[in-house]
Amino acid sequence: MLYVANWKMEMSFKEGLGFCRDNYCGFIALSEIEDKRVVLCPSFTEISEVCGIFKNSAIKVGAQDCSDNKVGSYTGQVMAESLREIGCAYCIVGHSERRIHCFESNYLVGQKVLQLLQSGVIPIVCVGETMAEYNAGFVKDVVKEQLIDVFKVIEGFSAYSLCIAYEPVWSVGTGIVPESGYIEQIFDFILELSKKYDKKGQIELLYGGSVDESNAGSIKSISNIRGFLIGGASLDFKKFEKIVQL
Repeated sequence: MLYVANWKMEMSFKEGLGFCRDNYCGFIALSEIEDKRVVLCPSFTEISEVCGIFKNSAIKVGAQDCSDNKVGSYTGQVMAESLREIGCAYCIVGHSERRIHCFESNYLVGQKVLQLLQSGVIPIVCVGETMAEYNAGFVKDVVKEQLIDVFKVIEGFSAYSLCIAYEPVWSVGTGIVPESGYIEQIFDFILELSKKYDKKGQIELLYGGSVDESNAGSIKSISNIRGFLIGGASLDFKKFEKIVQL
């Protein structure tokens, strides 16, 4: 199981590094549990330092975003190749907060996936519907549209690893978690959709959206789930520890 901690912009540079150092032994212990893989995703400013802290351990480090461009005059953007060079193994793209606040299109997310795969970084692609789309019964249509440009990209690769995190927008940060049967239906739909495009790679399905120590155990029993994308609960080491240990 893969446990991805998305710290968003909740900690400053000093706070993030202090969190890693204060809980270093605990993180190492979690990463050494059989079949448990831990990925920490701090802000850009902390990535290199966090990679150094956990150097030579099983802990992996990821970024929270990357540029959709390979190189060029794109002020403020960070290229995927740079992320790989400083030690990133994973990168989150297409998170609902970026789709909403930064107006990111499905095509742009697909281009970010392209840059990451070309650089040897594993993309964690977030997909999910709003409450309005959920109530209107458009969930599968929305998820399909969000993934089409991603699947078109991976057709060009002979081998790759890709994570798809299903995060209903109405669940992120609200404490509301869909029923397990509903999540399983969406997972089945994503896998069925991927069969039309996925020929050679490895796709892992994650769930995200108000994951905590009280609900992770039941969600973990869902068929085809391979891990979690954890937001708020990952900011509290004890809560994160309980989730991983379940």
